[in-house]
Amino acid sequence: GGAAAAAGADEFGKRYFYNAPFDPDGAFVAGWIVPVLHYTMGGITMDSNGAVLRADGTRILGLHAAGEVTGGVHGHNRLGGNSLLECVVFGSIVGKALAEEVKQARALAAEAAM
Repeated sequence: GGAAAAAGADEFGKRYFYNAPFDPDGAFVAGWIVPVLHYTMGGITMDSNGAVLRADGTRILGLHAAGEVTGGVHGHNRLGGNSLLECVVFGSIVGKALAEEVKQARALAAEAAM
C-alpha cells in the first residue's frame, strides 16, 4: 500500500496505486456492493420489424418492442456493450415500421370517409 506507493512499485511490479498512500487514521467512506441484474437474455418474441408475436407466431396488432425486453437477438450470450446498439437499431426499425402502419391506417381511414 503506502510504502510501495512511496517507493514507486511493489514486489510484483505494480506501479500505480490509486488512492494511496492514505492516512489510516483518516475518514473512510463505505458503500454496499451487491449483485444486480443489468441485462436480461430473452423475453418477448418479435418479428424482424419489432412486432410482438404470440406463442403461436401471430402478430399482436399495434404492439411492438425493442431493447432488452426482446428475446432471441443474441442467442444464449451477448457481447458486452451491445445492449445500447440493440436499442438504437431495433428502436429505429420499430419506429419505421410504426410510421408505415400509421400511414396505412390513415389511408384506410381516408378511404372509408369517402
